[in-house]
Amino acid sequence: MDTQLFYQISIFLFQGFVVAFLILLLFRLRTIVGLGVLFTTLGLFQFIQVFMASTLYFEISENIVVSPGSSVLFSATLFAILLMYIKEDAITTRKLIYALIIANLVLCLLLLVFKINIEEVYSYNPFDISTEFFYTNVSVLFVGTGILYLDSILIIFLFEYISKYIPNLFFRILLTMILVLSFDAFFFTLGSFRFFDDIQKILYSGLVSKNFMAVFYSIFFTIYLKYFEKDVYKTNYLTFKDVFHSLTYKQKFEVAEKAVQLTENRYHTLTNLVPVGIFMTNAKGKTIFVNPKWCSISGLSQENALNDGFFSAVHTEDREGLKKGWYTTPDKRNIADVEYRFVKPDGTITWVLGRAIPEHNEKKQIIGYVGTITDITEIKLYELELNRLKEKAEESDRLKSAFLANMSHEIRTPMNGILGLAELLNEPKLTGDEQQLYLDLIKESGARMLNIIRDIVDISRISADQVTVSIDKVNINEQTEYLLNKFTPKAVKKETTLSLSNGILVDDTIIYTDEEKFNVILTKLIQNAIKYTEKGHIEFGYKKERDLLQFYVKDTGTGIAENRQKAIFERFVQADLEDRYALEGAGIGLSIAKAYVEMLDGKIWLESKKGKGSTFYFTIPYSKTLSPTPH
Repeated sequence: MDTQLFYQISIFLFQGFVVAFLILLLFRLRTIVGLGVLFTTLGLFQFIQVFMASTLYFEISENIVVSPGSSVLFSATLFAILLMYIKEDAITTRKLIYALIIANLVLCLLLLVFKINIEEVYSYNPFDISTEFFYTNVSVLFVGTGILYLDSILIIFLFEYISKYIPNLFFRILLTMILVLSFDAFFFTLGSFRFFDDIQKILYSGLVSKNFMAVFYSIFFTIYLKYFEKDVYKTNYLTFKDVFHSLTYKQKFEVAEKAVQLTENRYHTLTNLVPVGIFMTNAKGKTIFVNPKWCSISGLSQENALNDGFFSAVHTEDREGLKKGWYTTPDKRNIADVEYRFVKPDGTITWVLGRAIPEHNEKKQIIGYVGTITDITEIKLYELELNRLKEKAEESDRLKSAFLANMSHEIRTPMNGILGLAELLNEPKLTGDEQQLYLDLIKESGARMLNIIRDIVDISRISADQVTVSIDKVNINEQTEYLLNKFTPKAVKKETTLSLSNGILVDDTIIYTDEEKFNVILTKLIQNAIKYTEKGHIEFGYKKERDLLQFYVKDTGTGIAENRQKAIFERFVQADLEDRYALEGAGIGLSIAKAYVEMLDGKIWLESKKGKGSTFYFTIPYSKTLSPTPH
């Protein structure tokens, strides 16, 4: 690069620096002196750049000629429009564009008048200045005015479009201005120099010089926006058409977007402070926003909550009902409170009270919903505890009634028998056999009363957690054979056979468990089978299942209806409620058996069909050590 060329380029860069500095300084001082000075300066630029664009071109190289007016001043004017668009509102931007258009039209009119004046009358020209300017620049200015308006449209449209995809401010400005100045160079050259022989050279020169200035100005304007006038957003909801009323497409300004962003930032700050979960949906009910408190309550991240994602955390029992209520016809959806549960990843359940209200546009159409969820887990737990206490109180009342009803029958019957038989013993004419019979009946009634009292004491101790487990060696086969011999006479009286089936060899039958409780469990089950079996068969025994012994008592008695099979393990309940006094018993034997089985780390259940007999099962650990193995 020779000295002259370097010097010429340096001059252009210096001109660009001065012009950029002047525009930015006047823009910076707008709060003090207003925007009028800037508007006036840009208006002067129009006259100078039009004059220079058609009269002064400097040759930079063999293929490039540069017009300082077109490349330096006009490019700076377009950058000033973009700066106004970024930092001011739509009304101010429109005023600047219209001011520039009007200024150009006034220049066109004045030049046209001066041209007519020069042609029609004698003019005095003491400085011998060429009057060709007035003959050539009117048409150039008309073309430039039209293209200036199109450039202004392109600046805003392209900046809006590019801003959606490129977040970096410098590249947004640079790409916008490269496209606009390339458009300007192409159409201004074709419109103003279409009859010139070297139009290709002028077009090429315009593209190179204006794109060079686009890079140069983009650097200066970006530095200014980043360091000297950082973004301070104003609340402004004007649209793109507020700059150019004739346009119909909907594009927001950068100012409006930043204003909305500021509003959203304030809204998000507020939603982060409130102690309730907040969510927003679109008109279809799809979630588009949740605040951090919502995430904390539900256990979901913001990303996973969007659209219908939050349903994945709703309790399965509540999910379908919530969906059905939420996805009704939008115009029929009412404001309502609903309670449902969230299941967090760790399995904990959170009860929430949800409420949503619709948002409407100016046409009263629903455009979305805003709602809240409030953690009511503690309230629900309190309610559940109250219900549990209520049910327990009702159960206690029911059990008391059942106890009194059973006891009044079960105690009064043997007591009446004892008193009646004792009275009969006073008869002087009784034979020895009759006396012995009465004594046996008194003994039997007393034993029955004793069993009832013992059961009541046992169930009371169980309820008060006063029963302890005492582990010792127990020979299972010996215990089962003892019970077989004990209950065979009672079975025979009812014309029922009683059989035993032991499941393991004698050497393996010694285990560690609580002998007393084991005997009580098996005794209660055998007694229950004998009570409900007439002229049938009863079999009991056990078998080894891995580390458990599974015992069973099978009978061919009356059987138990399916809806009563769980209830019979409750206190003071018998299988046959319709004829509660038909059979003796307080209705607490199976509840004692169940409690003892659970104390021995086992479980109890039954299989039965009404009229076809029952089979009761229970398990205890097959423990060969001192402590039974829980399962």
